Amino acid sequence: MIDPPAPEMTRGRKFAFTAIMLSLMIAATLAFLELAARVVFPQPELYPRYRYSERYGHLLPASATIVNELPGAWRFVYHTNEYGYRISMPELSNRYDLPNVVVLGDSFTFGAGVNDGEEYPAVLAKQLAAKASIVNLGVGGFGLTQEIRTFYEFGLLFQPAVVVLQFCSNDPDDNFYAKVTTVEDGRFRFHRDQSMGSGLSRLKDWLSGSILQRSAGYNLVRNRAYKYWEARVVERESIGDRQRKETFYNELLSAFAEDLHRRGIRLLLFDVPGQLASWPGIQGHAEALERGGLVRYLRTEHWFDGVSDYGSPEGHAWGVKGHRVVAERLVGPLRAALSVLTAAQTTP
Repeated sequence: MIDPPAPEMTRGRKFAFTAIMLSLMIAATLAFLELAARVVFPQPELYPRYRYSERYGHLLPASATIVNELPGAWRFVYHTNEYGYRISMPELSNRYDLPNVVVLGDSFTFGAGVNDGEEYPAVLAKQLAAKASIVNLGVGGFGLTQEIRTFYEFGLLFQPAVVVLQFCSNDPDDNFYAKVTTVEDGRFRFHRDQSMGSGLSRLKDWLSGSILQRSAGYNLVRNRAYKYWEARVVERESIGDRQRKETFYNELLSAFAEDLHRRGIRLLLFDVPGQLASWPGIQGHAEALERGGLVRYLRTEHWFDGVSDYGSPEGHAWGVKGHRVVAERLVGPLRAALSVLTAAQTTP
């Protein structure tokens, strides 16, 4: 007896079978690449990541728990408040019992590489608890353009007595990447961010909270692509001119210092040790502003003399010990600035 021929697979079944096999092959390939990236090129993860902002270029998500880790090596957790800044902050009011100190800066001030309460503004808050409140408005990747806009749109609400400004060597470049503040006719003008188009900004917002942020393969590609894109934007905006970057930074700093002086707000400037010296035009300008009584410029080159192992495994120059050292170096000048203001207020 001859067996009947097996029924032929229908076109629909063939398509479904092919699609399933192709999907399995793609999934297996991606899984292999992800495993290879984790073993050969492990990448730090930040989840959720920065979201796009037309006003500032980027901001951290508000009221979020942010995990920054290199799996198997180190892990730090950051919490943001309802405004998107590091969690510790006095409540907004029309009147404050203690003078407020607003701290502006980038990831060093935000405290990347240390857990909540270990960043130098939080350490300062404990040391000055009876004399002042500390408002940490540091955001990773911010330059002076973003820091100044942050101050006028949010920091001024705290009616600060003192502003602390932290400088990092990439600030002059960041100013051209997110050129959201300029000086025109002696006053600040705030602009919409032009670093990326609407399509890229929507993609950035979607990716910031995507599970892809946990992928080593994605982070490997993303980190390299972002560095390339940032360098391209900075090159386009500044024409690669170092002197132009210094001039723009100095213009911003002068206008900021002069306005704070008119308002009776003291300005303290310090840098990540050695980094202001890499921009001699800016360092010289800071010294000139200090001679004019507009800025208290704190020299940091000897802050860490005799101190070892003060970095963070995350990569930042300041770990827990480093942030404690910075706070210890800042507390004296801050007490002096607050005392001068108190004396001026009590003088008839």
